[in-house]
Amino acid sequence: MTAAAKRKTTISPRRRIIEAVALIVGATVVVGGLSSIALLIYTEGSREPTTRTIVIPEGSYALIEQGENPLEIPSTWSFLADDTLVLDNKDDVAHTLGSWFVPPNTVRRFDLQPAYGGFFVCSLHPTGAITLDIQPRDYDFKLIAFPTFGFGLSVGIILFIGLTVSRALDGGGDPYRRDEFEDANPLDASAEEQESSQSLGI
Repeated sequence: MTAAAKRKTTISPRRRIIEAVALIVGATVVVGGLSSIALLIYTEGSREPTTRTIVIPEGSYALIEQGENPLEIPSTWSFLADDTLVLDNKDDVAHTLGSWFVPPNTVRRFDLQPAYGGFFVCSLHPTGAITLDIQPRDYDFKLIAFPTFGFGLSVGIILFIGLTVSRALDGGGDPYRRDEFEDANPLDASAEEQESSQSLGI
């Protein structure tokens, strides 16, 4: 019998690592670029920092308890980073905004940053809660650092897994295995059939 020809798959573990790194780096760059564009659009047209003073007159708490909104505070309160919120409480009871506490006859100043935004319990609104929407004023890479590297890494890994699965389906197996397999030559098979026929006297 003639020895069958042998061959190996051409994709090595080294190439596998290179492809994985390239996909992760590429995905991170794309996600970072898209995040940067979104942040530039988000911070376009920023104004100078301002101070917003809210005077809380006496009897406000009672009116708010009755469902009125004497301070005309919206359910979503929008600010920009570095704005200042001043609460001048002339009421006879303390008022709260999240963890911020303003006792009676007290003035408190709060410097606002995007990290302080969110949904909070608030005694100044008849619903008992408001949302502070504090947008960044200028481009700040720190705001997109986590999504860039976090999503970039995840997307790169998903692409690499998809590429591996796609190759496995196309080739009928894992393209990164270095197992050898035999590739029989049809001419060798024909010669074997002839020898078998002669031995049987056909």
